Order: sequence, then C-alpha cells, then structure tokens
Amino acid sequence: MIYIIKNKYITLSVNSDGGSMTSINYLGEERLWQGSEYWRSQDIVIFPVVGHAEDYTAEGKTYSPKSHGVARYAEFALADIGLDKLTLELTSNAVTRKTYPYDFDFKITYKLKKNKIEITYSVQSPNGKIPFYVGGHPGMIAPGGEAVIEFEHEESPVFYPLDGEEPVKLDTLKRFVANKEFFKKYKTFRISGLSGGAVTAETGDGYKYTYRADCPVYAFWSNEDGGDYICVEPWWGISDCLNSPSELSQKPFINFADEKGKDFTFTLEINKV
Repeated sequence: MIYIIKNKYITLSVNSDGGSMTSINYLGEERLWQGSEYWRSQDIVIFPVVGHAEDYTAEGKTYSPKSHGVARYAEFALADIGLDKLTLELTSNAVTRKTYPYDFDFKITYKLKKNKIEITYSVQSPNGKIPFYVGGHPGMIAPGGEAVIEFEHEESPVFYPLDGEEPVKLDTLKRFVANKEFFKKYKTFRISGLSGGAVTAETGDGYKYTYRADCPVYAFWSNEDGGDYICVEPWWGISDCLNSPSELSQKPFINFADEKGKDFTFTLEINKV
C-alpha cells in the first residue's frame, strides 16, 4: 500500500512493500527518480546487510543474504500516520530468519519539517543483543546522472575500493563531480571518517540536496551506463571489503541493539538554487 504525508513544501509517498519512498514531490515537481532499465528502484531501505554481501556466519550457521538485506523485500505494517509523519514496522518472521537469524522489531519513521524529510530507523531486539547494518539509498533526480558533491568541511576520509584493494586515506576532499565517468571508475564511491558536517549534491537543473547524518560511511552511486539520478547514501555499515570477517558481529562498522532499541536518523533537505 502507498501511504502519503505532506506539508506545504513536500508531498511524500511511501510504499509498505519494502518501506521505501516512491515519490518526493517538492513544490509541485517530482524529485525522486521514478525508475527505468538503469535502476528499477527509487529508494531502498537497507537492513541488516549492505550491498551485494557475501555469505556470512551468525549463531554458528552460514547465511546467504539478498542484496541490502531483508527489509527491501518485506511488507511493512502501518504503525502510525499523521498529516506529516508516518511510521512503518517490520517484525522478524520465518522469511527474514532464512537469511538473518535474529528476532527484531524494525521501524522506519518519515517526518516532514518544512523542506526536509527526516528519516529514522529504529532497531529493537526482544531477545538480547543483535548485530546489523542499516542505511538509506534514495535516488534523487539529477540530469545526466551528474551532481557536484560538496562537504561542509574539508575532509580527509578513508576510501574503500570495490576492486579488492586496501582502503586508502585521502589527503583532502572538499568537492568533486559525480558523473558517469566517475562511476565508471569507482562504481560505488565509499568513504568513512567524515567530520559530521552536511553533504550536498547540486544538480544541473538547479536543485541542491543536503544530507545530514551521524553515519560512519557515505556511499555515492549511479548506474554508469545511464539514468538521470544520483544516490547519496548514509550507511551505518559498509558492503563487504577486502578481508572482511565472515562473522557478522565482527564486521567493520557493525551496530548492536537490544531490548532498549537504537535509533539512526538522517535528513534530506531539498532546495531550488
């Protein structure tokens, strides 16, 4: 089912199938990618693994996860809805346990604040501490699949290649152009160690998307062959790296939650420049 919340700036549509956004209408204009052969999705809710993860071990057994985990393939229940706020909920079940053995209660809350979307992932375990990754994957419209990425502060992040090489600490990084040539070279550009400032993506049609999160990893992606979109992805975790341990609880950037629960929040702000 599609649920809709709105304010005077944004009308947001969210699908209970996968819990992800399907439309971000900002002042009458669609700003969320609507899908094509270059990427069928518009947004992905990442939980409890990131990317095309390798087999992992947990609770003494080996599991073969689907891309980005279980949430994107699951039907969420409506937990709460108002004019400008929506919460969906997914509880572990026989299907999720096939690839992730833990019991969990996973909620996603979307809240509109003027021209911002605040997205909070809440993870709770009823039976003790569980390991997991979580994150966002919104695909925002960007003509030519190109955007100028700029960091609020000059950064010296760690870059994690996808080609099996060792992570590399970059000297300085303040801004770069993310376009099809960039993604042909890097595929997914994964960096960690940022100082916590905002990340902006400015597009050729005069829009600026601003992301704020306390996440340890940001990923940047667009299909190198086509598609007028850019994905700036806040990750509390990372897709498998060189020499990543097979045990889920020992993977880099792993999170843990118990019966007290844990929240992870990022905001996406949209402006016409």
